[in-house]
Amino acid sequence: MPEVVINDLVQLSGAGVDAGSLGATYAYDADPAATELSGVLDGVTFTTPDGTFGEQIPTGSTTVIDGVEYTLTEVYSFWGEFTKIDPDTGEPFSDAGQSIALTLTDADGNEINIISPSDSFTGDPAQWSPGTITEIGVLSEPYATPAIYEVDDGNKLGDDDEVETPCFVLGSLIDTDHGPKPVEQIVSGDLVLTRDNGYQTVMWTGYHAQTDRSLTARPDLAAVIVRKGALGAGLPVRDMRVSPWHRLLICGQRAELLFGEYEVLVPAVHMLGQPGIERDTAPQTYVHLMFEEHQIVRADGAWSESFQPGAKTLAGIGDEQRAEIFALFPQLAEEMGQADYVSARLSLKEHEARALLAA
Repeated sequence: MPEVVINDLVQLSGAGVDAGSLGATYAYDADPAATELSGVLDGVTFTTPDGTFGEQIPTGSTTVIDGVEYTLTEVYSFWGEFTKIDPDTGEPFSDAGQSIALTLTDADGNEINIISPSDSFTGDPAQWSPGTITEIGVLSEPYATPAIYEVDDGNKLGDDDEVETPCFVLGSLIDTDHGPKPVEQIVSGDLVLTRDNGYQTVMWTGYHAQTDRSLTARPDLAAVIVRKGALGAGLPVRDMRVSPWHRLLICGQRAELLFGEYEVLVPAVHMLGQPGIERDTAPQTYVHLMFEEHQIVRADGAWSESFQPGAKTLAGIGDEQRAEIFALFPQLAEEMGQADYVSARLSLKEHEARALLAA
């Protein structure tokens, strides 16, 4: 059976996080009898069921801690705030981001309850310890999720609302062989205009619907609005909405000077703060378009990417849609197959995008 190793799991001394934990806080105390944060678990090895994809850890996975076997019985995702002490100044500060709560249960019903900071945090993982953390707060209503996955070499966890899944929002107008068409009306077999290869056949479409509750728990997944003309040259031709990790095509001599490529892809989230580019506040339904190869397609007059299957994007679409893709492209179930599905353009990291977009 597959195994996944996780580090930096903050153990609670009492009851764990559940659906009713909104507003709860868990504080560290130097007195072992009083503290609600009792330790950090490193090197926790989960044995996952056969057939589990990639680095996913579904409920039902097992682990052995101090010689006792535990089963992962509950997983909750929430927006959490970690209050810590700056090791240099001694002053308190806070980080907020997606957090994951786990409940592990042994054969006698004994529980170990855990909170883990997620992939949305950018702090130094070495600082994640009870001696540094003074308090963990639950800022949104936790919601149950059937699986988690390992990211950042085992130092963080994420849930199935994967942050790096590129998608269009309902209503986006995609250029097809019959003219612009709302993305939700496009089906497998339709022909869509691509920048490199003319009209190409859509092989798969997928959906992910946000709710008020899920968006409250994951505000970092709110759509990005690219206002009309914000990309220059009048593009897009109308307000455009995409998922935060959807990559837009940016062209010009500055890109060529900095990166040796005239055309590059930039995640929308890295463009926030530029004139006319901002967060949406409403939950959206995201739509994925996938082709035989990664393509650059035109939506609302602007060029951006199609769905590119990789370890993280495939983990983020759920079992049913992932099975649909594997039925069409069996090779994508393996890392080598994912590596062969290469990006249509160079994709910029955050610091590279900031350098490109700097005035």
